[in-house]
Amino acid sequence: MIINLTPRLLAAASLVKGGGIVADIGTDHGYLPIYLIQSGKIEKAIAADIGKMPLENARKSVVQYELADKIELRLSDGLNSFRENEVDEIVFAGMGGTLIAEKLKETPWIKNKKLHFVFQPQSRAEDLREFLFANGFEIGEEIATHEGNRFYIAFDAFYTGEVSTFTVADCFLGKLPKTEDAKIHIKKQVNRLQKRYDATKKIGKEDIELLKTIQKLKDFLNG
Repeated sequence: MIINLTPRLLAAASLVKGGGIVADIGTDHGYLPIYLIQSGKIEKAIAADIGKMPLENARKSVVQYELADKIELRLSDGLNSFRENEVDEIVFAGMGGTLIAEKLKETPWIKNKKLHFVFQPQSRAEDLREFLFANGFEIGEEIATHEGNRFYIAFDAFYTGEVSTFTVADCFLGKLPKTEDAKIHIKKQVNRLQKRYDATKKIGKEDIELLKTIQKLKDFLNG
């Protein structure tokens, strides 16, 4: 029996390089590692979650697809139950960008040039990108997709050790391609930032830098 992934998880799966051991952090039902093994992209995975119930859901899925010998289940708050050099790739799909950044901050050994990361933040991707930019990581590729009326982005990253200069707009745009899904995602960010800017202007504390960021996002939409 072959598992079918939603467009959201397919985007994340497509960014996995494969060939090594993958840690799926916040695995929930364990669908992503099951797909990666069935597709032949990887041979082994560690499906981790902070909650016992999601991990039990993952266990049921692993048993259903007869992959108990290839997928280890692990109770873990972020990466705190993992050791350095235990895995080759790390996937964070399903958490907010702020939370992902917090979990990365707690794990010094992520600054390893051999590690490959795949992220799919459910919100505030700009906070995650800011952490990556400020800590010597480089974003490789970004994908925008949608499921019904919800839009999602996924991107991969790796550690270089080189901290480059970046703007607030860079944290919102990353390396998003100018696809329709990406533009709809950015349009939502523009609307959110515009409300914030209008609020500052209303109380006499106009945020000029925020206005510049909004304009750069609009340039992306109009380009």
